Amino acid sequence: MNKDTSLTAPDFLTVLNASLGFLSITYIIDGRLWLASILIIICVALDGIDGALARCLGVEHDLGAYLDFFSDIISFCFAPALLLYYTYYEEALGRGWEHPQNALATIVPFVIVFLGTMRLARFADKNSEKIFYTGLPTPGLALVILHLTFLLGWGPTGHDLPYYTLGIIGGLSLLLYTSVEYPKFRTRKTQILGSIFLIITFIGFLSADFSHQFGIVILIVTTLLLLGYVFISPFVLKIYGKNKR
Repeated sequence: MNKDTSLTAPDFLTVLNASLGFLSITYIIDGRLWLASILIIICVALDGIDGALARCLGVEHDLGAYLDFFSDIISFCFAPALLLYYTYYEEALGRGWEHPQNALATIVPFVIVFLGTMRLARFADKNSEKIFYTGLPTPGLALVILHLTFLLGWGPTGHDLPYYTLGIIGGLSLLLYTSVEYPKFRTRKTQILGSIFLIITFIGFLSADFSHQFGIVILIVTTLLLLGYVFISPFVLKIYGKNKR
């Protein structure tokens, strides 16, 4: 990785990622959770594109790594955490510590931002050539939050399960700062699969606003795929990827 500090095309994509992440936060504050979710999905796509483009052009540098660090904090820590808080914090239940739901709706987003920032700081500008992440990637947790809050919260499914959702997401957030290894989407085949997954997820959220049942079915499938990545892929990496490190 070179020391050049001039901005490159991938860096502008990274800055766009951060900007869209901020825009998604404004939509969450306005209660427009569907648009905020769409923007976060786009941010996940940009996060993959900027890195792949930087490697393809041979323009990886220290500034780009730190820009990526700050954009990830905004798009994959602050924005999803706020979405979770907005979905499950109920003012009618009292102050944050007067009701267990509001307490959880405060604590879990706090843990996401805290551990997410710690994880990103720990690995900023490191392990760029390895085939695995150490700890659950923040974009992965962000996508889990989008899916579960939609299916079990603010979406049109009719399900509102705050304790289950906050408990699941709270448990998964602990994986951010662990030694559990997750595969990266670096090979051409995995990048194609990751792109297809994001396109399907985007279609799911997009169609959910027009055809509820169709979108819900798609998002249930992508939720299962995400949980498969979270719980199964570390074992697959351990068995089949150890000789490639």
